[in-house]
Amino acid sequence: MSRQGITSNRSLAVVLSFALLSCIASLFVVAFAETSRPANRASTVLRQYAYATDVAKAMVGASKPIAKDLIKEHNCRVCHVLGEGRVAPLFAGIADRAATRRPQLSPPQYIYESIVSPGAYLVDGYANIMPGNYAERLSQSEIGHIVAYLLALSDEVDA
Repeated sequence: MSRQGITSNRSLAVVLSFALLSCIASLFVVAFAETSRPANRASTVLRQYAYATDVAKAMVGASKPIAKDLIKEHNCRVCHVLGEGRVAPLFAGIADRAATRRPQLSPPQYIYESIVSPGAYLVDGYANIMPGNYAERLSQSEIGHIVAYLLALSDEVDA
């Protein structure tokens, strides 16, 4: 076989290998996207009921000072207050907005879900940039402190 034929075969092999790897990567992206959303409406409804139970338990003994310390410790203010609404929805007025964002969830459930599963619902104009591991990083009680505190906020934030 000529030198030109060998070079041509190598180029073809490289192109085919790249195309195969691209297809495999695309399949992984699609598979990840499919597993990231609720499987069906029934699982979403079950989760809403679970939120109601989880929220009720979590908010027992909620404390404003503890919530403020947690918000400070986890740097929540960077995006939700200091970002002035450009990076993430503001804390100010969250209780009122929570009542209208997801009609199937109560305001406490909506805020709870926003903490434990921030990608479940995205407010128009915002990217899914909130860390998705607060369900592991915070105890249920700590989440309850934050939810109760945010529900009590007026349009002015002292977080």
